[in-house]
Amino acid sequence: MHFTRLKLQQFRNYPSLDLSLHPGITVLYGANGSGKTNLLEAMHLLSLGRSHRTTQDREMVAAECDTAAVLGCTRRLDGEHEIEIRLFPHQKPQKKLLLYRKPAQRISDLMGHATVVMFSPEDIRIVRDGPAARRRFIDMQLSQIRPSYLRILKTYLSILESRNALLKQHKLSGVQDFITQLDTWDEQLAAAAAPLVRARRWFLMELNREAALQYAAISENPGEPFELRYTGQLAEADDIAQVMLDGLSRHRREDMQRMYTTFGPHRDDVALLLCGRDLRAFGSQGQLRTAVLSMKLGEIRLIENEMDEPPALLLDDVFSELDLKRRNALLKSTEGIQTILSCTDKADAAGAKADVFIRVSQDARGAAQLAKEE
Repeated sequence: MHFTRLKLQQFRNYPSLDLSLHPGITVLYGANGSGKTNLLEAMHLLSLGRSHRTTQDREMVAAECDTAAVLGCTRRLDGEHEIEIRLFPHQKPQKKLLLYRKPAQRISDLMGHATVVMFSPEDIRIVRDGPAARRRFIDMQLSQIRPSYLRILKTYLSILESRNALLKQHKLSGVQDFITQLDTWDEQLAAAAAPLVRARRWFLMELNREAALQYAAISENPGEPFELRYTGQLAEADDIAQVMLDGLSRHRREDMQRMYTTFGPHRDDVALLLCGRDLRAFGSQGQLRTAVLSMKLGEIRLIENEMDEPPALLLDDVFSELDLKRRNALLKSTEGIQTILSCTDKADAAGAKADVFIRVSQDARGAAQLAKEE
């Protein structure tokens, strides 16, 4: 899969842009803040329906504007695809999705039209931050590989929100037939948890295999096995729904006191282990970066295996963070894959065998300007 066209209107610092994209390696270079990352963000938005760096869609709309639009065209094995996302931060709905110029109802309809793997310096947070960062990583990647997963996740979260609202309402003002209502939500939440946990188990099992191979190749040290392990209250459950139901029952008193649900896959985590030890606690800076890089390279292989074609690879100013060995491993992974690489200096992309260089700068008003070099 590769992007063939990217069109922006009032997106970040792009008043207007219509860019044709090469299927090989494109290097975006220019000063920090010039607009390089904004282009990668637009492609990420088209692939997953959300930004990789903000949860506030209004931040992607140009200053003093009320709307923004991003249109992308991709070429896949099954033909041409056209995706458009329009942002309306001051209206409802705030986001509208169009496929082939026709309205689509759900973000899940977006999945499968454009597929990306993005690697940026901020990805080290997958290792360093709390469980929510790792759940977000799992959910975003699974949604691309299996579009039905997003519907499964949203169903679970919707039921969870309703159960939490009931707990809060009962604690604050009392609810008639509270136990009967809670029993109903427990049954629905347990049923919704089962497909969610099964999908996460599968993803982490497959990613673990691919990432371990990548880590071994980069570190060149077979005595340093890298492992991703799914952890959570249901990680080892055979009958997931029943174990979930039992757990909700055991934690009911605590939930009523806290006014939220303390048991379930919304508390899942991923253990990152090196030689069987917690990488977060004992890993060096180099080992942490190798682990994240291995996970990203593993994603590429997993997506290619599952979808029979590779994703587009978006590299946001990562070369300055990598030593020569890790940089070479990353460059090797770009062979045969559309890669959009950003850096501050053209020389930073040495060895990338780029097909196109694009200089990104700003005019006097701060609007991004592109100058393409073949």
